[in-house]
Amino acid sequence: MAQPDELRWTMVDEQEAPETETAPPDPAQLLRQLEDTKKRSEEFLARLQYMQAELENTRKRAEREVEQSAYRANEALMTRLLPVLDDLDAAVVSIRGKAGKGLALLRENLLKALREFGLEEVPAAGMPFDPFVHEAVHQVNDDTLPDNSVKEVVRKGYAFQKKVLRPAQVVVAKKEGNESEGEQDA
Repeated sequence: MAQPDELRWTMVDEQEAPETETAPPDPAQLLRQLEDTKKRSEEFLARLQYMQAELENTRKRAEREVEQSAYRANEALMTRLLPVLDDLDAAVVSIRGKAGKGLALLRENLLKALREFGLEEVPAAGMPFDPFVHEAVHQVNDDTLPDNSVKEVVRKGYAFQKKVLRPAQVVVAKKEGNESEGEQDA
């Protein structure tokens, strides 16, 4: 018995498709499809670039917000610790002996730790009066100091990372013969 060269199994409801030759695709249609595909890929690329830029901006904004939050928290802590520094200053001045030296050391260590985070004392004594960092609480006549200079510091001022937290309260020296324009007009 002779064997067929090729065996093909078919299902009962499957019909054999007639073998037809397919016509070559239309070149104009292929060019349109290519242009459409290029256009879609450019749109996808533009959307991807937009999304990447948006993600980068969101990341930078989140980093900035974290930094600002940390800055505000540190600033609030520094502001809260200023009365403690004032109390330590008063205690160092009033207590003598070993206890006074111990308090002075404690104050210096605390101030050193706070300086590492950006706390600075506002320079005042002997400096020209600056209304941005000094608060005049009194004016006295003094011919030995230059006009409008700080004679005495009543309460120290502090700045945190170049921002004034509390201005220094000072006594300002005024020369005897210098009256303000407002007083001369009256």
